[in-house]
Amino acid sequence: MDLPTILVIGHVIGTVLGVGGATVAELNVLQALRNGNVNATAKAMMHANYTMIRVGTVLIVVSAALLVWWHLSQGNTWVLTSSKVWVKEIMTVAIVLNAVALSRRWVPLWLGSAISFTSWWGAMVLGLWRVQYPFWVIFMGYIVAIGIVAITLHFVRRKYSKA
Repeated sequence: MDLPTILVIGHVIGTVLGVGGATVAELNVLQALRNGNVNATAKAMMHANYTMIRVGTVLIVVSAALLVWWHLSQGNTWVLTSSKVWVKEIMTVAIVLNAVALSRRWVPLWLGSAISFTSWWGAMVLGLWRVQYPFWVIFMGYIVAIGIVAITLHFVRRKYSKA
């Protein structure tokens, strides 16, 4: 198996862990809101889930950096001008900075959740999407998607909150 294939496999595994982890994290929050508390078992599951997200993040960052390096070493400069690659890199930076901001409580949970969920799912969709759009179209779609997800999560959480 050649190096690019290994790097792509690592990138896909990181994406699966991150997308799955972000989705399970939202389900965990809904469960906690429904129950009105978080028991020891739920805390242990959340801890395992956040570890999975961290591993996915590390895999994404390392594999993306190595993939860009490999492409450049082969003379493939398209990685420097691809709108999709740039927005995916912004999403990755958003995932990392958002995780720090959430852990330090610098952003409210509703916003941090929306950024995390949208960034993981958005990066996956962009990775699979074979259509090209200009950078600003993709980036503005990402920003709008964060707003839509934030509003959706707000209403879903309100519905599941223990009154």
